[in-house]
Amino acid sequence: MTELTAFVTSLSQRANSSALRLGLAVFVVLFGLYLYLVPNQITDPRRRKLPPGPRGWPFIGNLYDLAVGEQVRDKVREWHRRYGDVFYTKIGATDYIWLSSPKAVKDLMDKKSGIYSSRPYLPLAQDVASGKSRQLFMAYGPSWRNLRKHSHALLNLNAAKKYTPVQDFESKVALRELLDQPDQFYTITRRYSTSVIMLIAYGYRIPSFKDPLIAKIFSVLEHLSVMMAPGAFAVETFPALAALPEFLVGNWYSWGKKAFEHDSKIYLELWETLKKTTDEGTARDCFCKDFYLNDPEKNGIDNLLAAYTCGGLIEAGSETTATTINNWILAMTLYPEEMRKAQEEVDRVVGADRLPGWDDEKDLPFIRAMIKETLRWRPVNKYGMYHSSTEDDWYDGHFIPKDSVVVLNWWAIHRDPSRYPEPDEFRASRYLGKDLSAAEYISTNDPYDRDHFAYGAGRRACPGVHVAEKSLFIVISRIVWGFNIRKKCGADGAAVEPSTTMMPGFLSVPEPFECDITCRAPGREKLVRAAFAEAEAQGLKYRD
Repeated sequence: MTELTAFVTSLSQRANSSALRLGLAVFVVLFGLYLYLVPNQITDPRRRKLPPGPRGWPFIGNLYDLAVGEQVRDKVREWHRRYGDVFYTKIGATDYIWLSSPKAVKDLMDKKSGIYSSRPYLPLAQDVASGKSRQLFMAYGPSWRNLRKHSHALLNLNAAKKYTPVQDFESKVALRELLDQPDQFYTITRRYSTSVIMLIAYGYRIPSFKDPLIAKIFSVLEHLSVMMAPGAFAVETFPALAALPEFLVGNWYSWGKKAFEHDSKIYLELWETLKKTTDEGTARDCFCKDFYLNDPEKNGIDNLLAAYTCGGLIEAGSETTATTINNWILAMTLYPEEMRKAQEEVDRVVGADRLPGWDDEKDLPFIRAMIKETLRWRPVNKYGMYHSSTEDDWYDGHFIPKDSVVVLNWWAIHRDPSRYPEPDEFRASRYLGKDLSAAEYISTNDPYDRDHFAYGAGRRACPGVHVAEKSLFIVISRIVWGFNIRKKCGADGAAVEPSTTMMPGFLSVPEPFECDITCRAPGREKLVRAAFAEAEAQGLKYRD
């Protein structure tokens, strides 16, 4: 019995020893792969000079810190306070450099735009889900510059003025809809912004939120919001994983291929229809008609790339504008004194006998200030604006590795209490005296003169800023003129506090909330209905 026990003990020790050796071997292999695939201080001593930042977990870095979009804006503000104007985080194998002051943004994204104007490599979002054709994700280079040249030519200030009849017409439609269905304000603003950008891009009007095309557009936007969220797909944070069988990495390729098949079909149908109607001479004047008549093929732009270039306008101008308007309505619900100040200004300048028009903009500084404050208070996405560095660089004694994701951290910049007292409060008066347009402030020499950073910086700044600003001004000024916005009263007579939570996804879309929107006076209702009837009778004619 003693010999048997000794034999069993010996076998057990050998088994434990073998398991230990196997475990050690696996650890050595995995650690070696980690050192090979993931940049680190052992293989690159310069990384000891990375900007300071919060410690992350092995392998995944700060993924958990940034996984919940609703918490990101508080996290990045806390890190800014703790680590300074430039700090560092990591998600998987990807370095993130957060630029959290106007100076840091100016010094890198503006002054060094040659190496800070690219996008991170995204095997899912760009290569698979966008067929390498989405300008938003395209790396900086000749192809991107070629497309940007067309976008700038057709969306600059002079071109934007040609589209004002579209915004005038659709804002009158939105006002009439608010009279008849004020509880549907959330979708009324979405229809407004989508119809404006569809008319500008394709000459196609969205008359109702029930229009089949709007459902298609928002299904594309849903795919886009999912693929843009940091850490949503492992291959975006560990690109080397793209070489593995996809079932080991969340079936990312199948998801991306399905999204591409869906999205590209919608965009190609729009593009082919535009080409056909242009050739027949029936196409309405629009961006994509001009783009097509400039013969994109001779510039190396094939049908897919052209379709995604035009579709990118829809992505940039539909939900983002609607999100800003709905966030403004939320602010007016929460801060009624701001609404009263705006109404006093509009009544003084415009009076009660007509709607605000384009010529009134220069005389409505508080309205302009409210738009700027909305974009400061709730910029269009939860994470900031992503660029990518194409070379190793040094800034303020800190090493910035090539291929870092460099983030314009607008949540920290916009809510810095040293620049904006009580930064979480909506106070439009902060911007009284800031009389230039957002586009003019983008190129200002002193970074601290900028109004806000919601339209980006450097060569990746939003080319549609002029169109966006006009869409916001005309509808917001007219809502202020014609309507009151208040908290809704419950059955017990108490005010119902609106939700301030954002919807899941990349954008700062407010969760549907309740408010009470009513016309200010019977005379104003009569004028709104008359303006709508006149616009409908005349039809939409522009760029004649």
